[in-house]
Amino acid sequence: MMSRRLAAGLSLTALSLVVAACGGESSAEEGADERYTIGIVQFSSSDETTETVIRGYVEYAEEQGWEYSKVDPQGSVDRAISAMNDFVQKGVDAIVVSVFPSDSLTAGVRAASAADIPVISIVGGTAEGVPMSADAGRPNAEEISDLLIDDLGGSGEVLVLGYSAGLPCVGREEQLMDALDGTDIEVTREEVPIPGQVEAGTRIAQGWLADRPKGSGPLAVWGCFDDPSLGAVSALRQADRDDVLVYGINGTPAAVRAVRDGDMRATAFADAFGVGRDLAEQTPAVIEAGPGADARDVPLPTFLVTEDTYDEFATTHPEAVK
Repeated sequence: MMSRRLAAGLSLTALSLVVAACGGESSAEEGADERYTIGIVQFSSSDETTETVIRGYVEYAEEQGWEYSKVDPQGSVDRAISAMNDFVQKGVDAIVVSVFPSDSLTAGVRAASAADIPVISIVGGTAEGVPMSADAGRPNAEEISDLLIDDLGGSGEVLVLGYSAGLPCVGREEQLMDALDGTDIEVTREEVPIPGQVEAGTRIAQGWLADRPKGSGPLAVWGCFDDPSLGAVSALRQADRDDVLVYGINGTPAAVRAVRDGDMRATAFADAFGVGRDLAEQTPAVIEAGPGADARDVPLPTFLVTEDTYDEFATTHPEAVK
C-alpha cells in the first residue's frame, strides 16, 4: 500500500483547512496523486437514499483510481462494527460508514483510530475518530413540517412513521415534534424496521386508517424518509382513500413520481449523489489529517417537491425524474 502522507511537511492545521474547502481543487488533485483503499460499510442495500450517496462516492473513487470494497450489515450495528474491524485488519486508508450513529460504533471507531484510519460517516454524525459526516437531519424536515401544519390548518391527526436507530430520522422527527408543539394536531407515532420499511408503512397505515374513516377530520401521514410513506400510499390506494395527505423526505424517484401523480403531497429531495461525491472529494485531506482532524459536517441540500414545484424541480434536477 502506498504512503498516506502526500505532503508530510504540512501541519495538521493546514490540512484541516483543506478539509474545510468543501471539495475544492486541492483535494481533487491530492486524490489524483494517490491510489487509496476505502472500506465502505453500507447500512442496508434496501435503503435507496444512502445507497445513492455511496454511488456518488464510488463514482468519484473510480475516477481517481482508488480501490474500494463494500459490506452490507443489513442494519445490524454488530455486523457494522465487525466489518469495520475487518477493514482495519486489511489496512485500508479510510472507512466510510452509512447511517449508523457514530456513537454506536465505538469499538469499530477505536480500532480504526488506533490504526490511524479515519472514519467518514454518511449521516451518522461526527465524533472522536469520525471527523467528517454528511448532515441530513433537522434541516431536511423544516419545510415539510411547515407545509404539513399549513395544510392541516393546525388541527387534525398525523401518523408519524419514524426510525429511532437512524440519526437523520431522529433529527427530522425532533424537528417535526417541535413544529407541532402548540398546534392542535394529534400524533400517532409508529416505528418502522429496516429492511421491510415499505411493507411496514403499508401495514401500519392500514391499521391507522381503519380507525379513521373518510370524513373524520384532517389526516396526514409523515415519514422520516420516503419508503414508509410510499407504503402508506399503497395502503391508501387499497382502501380507495383520497382524503389523507402523505409527506416524505429524501426525494427518491418513486416518491417524486408519487408527488407528480398526486399520490403524495410532498417530499424533500436530498441531493444524495452530489453529497457522496462531495464526501469523496474531501477524503484525501481527511486521510492526511488522520482520525484527529477537525470535525466537519457536509450539508445535504434539499428541494421541496410538490405538484406546484415539480416542473421547476424537473428542470433543476433532470436526473432525478427519469
